[in-house]
Amino acid sequence: MVENGGKSKVGQRSAVIAGLLLLATLVGYIARANISVALPFVAEDFAWNSQQLGELGGILLGIFLIGYGFSNVLISPLVDVFGPRKSLMAAIFAWSLFTFLTGILGVFYWMFIVSRLFVGLSQGILFPSASKVTQAWFPPSARSRINSLYLLSGFLSNLMMPLLLIPLIMVTNWETMFFVVAAVGFLLLIPIWRLLRDTPEERSISRPKFGVRALMSETRRNLSEAVRIRGLWIITFSFLFTNLAWWGLSLWLPTYLIEARGFSVDQVVWGASLPYIGGIAGMLIGSWISDKSGRRIETAAVFAIVCAFFLIMLVMTTTFESVLLVLAMVFFFLGVMAPTAFTLIQGITPPRLMSSATGIVNGIANGGGVMGPLLLGMAVAMTSSYDTGLIIMAVFQVLAAMLLLSLIVTGRANRVTT
Repeated sequence: MVENGGKSKVGQRSAVIAGLLLLATLVGYIARANISVALPFVAEDFAWNSQQLGELGGILLGIFLIGYGFSNVLISPLVDVFGPRKSLMAAIFAWSLFTFLTGILGVFYWMFIVSRLFVGLSQGILFPSASKVTQAWFPPSARSRINSLYLLSGFLSNLMMPLLLIPLIMVTNWETMFFVVAAVGFLLLIPIWRLLRDTPEERSISRPKFGVRALMSETRRNLSEAVRIRGLWIITFSFLFTNLAWWGLSLWLPTYLIEARGFSVDQVVWGASLPYIGGIAGMLIGSWISDKSGRRIETAAVFAIVCAFFLIMLVMTTTFESVLLVLAMVFFFLGVMAPTAFTLIQGITPPRLMSSATGIVNGIANGGGVMGPLLLGMAVAMTSSYDTGLIIMAVFQVLAAMLLLSLIVTGRANRVTT
């Protein structure tokens, strides 16, 4: 029987673990998405016209997701072998190093692309590691809230970046911004090393000595078992369709507001941050509704359909205030899908496959999300307008809702909600 003092200590340590997950994912998001605020300044230095901005800028925005998706699926199974603490430390060191190199090599376009690809590869195990920690440290009744907490980092980072990084770029330059973000990543290694543990028993996951061939065999075995988990693929593609809008809008947002809506840089400093307040509210409120009602699938499906409505509304809005309001509503209704997907996967996956399964879901959903910024970039290049891309994003939200609801129609909902 655990004494009250022991329970209190574990509870305090759990709070520290939750805070570390939020901090790690927040810094990771800033390192991955900082290109979105740097892009207008990069385009100016490279003297791109609007077509080049759409084509070349779209590649810079999207190339991260290719490496990210590959790493999620094929490298995340190693987190089940080596444990999340060491895995997170290796990932943070690697993405900070490549972010630093971006500031040096980014003056050469092709080297810029390569560095962004490697940032994606190094970040692919971030959320599978966080998911494995969540399953080990927190009971099912608390996991949705914990998932929401560290997944809020996506919205928090986009809320913070225009306020912090644009002024930094304006005072220095975009290369210096990458140096500063890299330095923050290196500093993050200290609390991760000192405070994070794989399990509440403060022991590391048992790791037998593997050679390269054995590790590859273990990875294949874990993936082979994970892909057969019932409901995994419907959750994966629903998450993917939602992420097309999330990645498309979040990575293009500062450029969209400046180029398509005519916002000044000063307006973008705070205007580009406001929609993410809606995203934070949507994630928290949506997760609360999902937990209280127990109808996770229905909640996420309704949110996706309403999100599609507001994406269409965005095409028809004109004034500064209405654009920001509609964007806030778009991100509000995008917010619930990520914690829903993670919570559903944690409920149906054995602990020994947690990172492998999360890697498949997160990797395909975010790696495939590369089409979001690319579709918007292609819309700009072909039509000099974002409207076609926004309409396509709306269609994908409806498809996400239909996929989720198919779980109910086919009678498989109970398997992924219990």
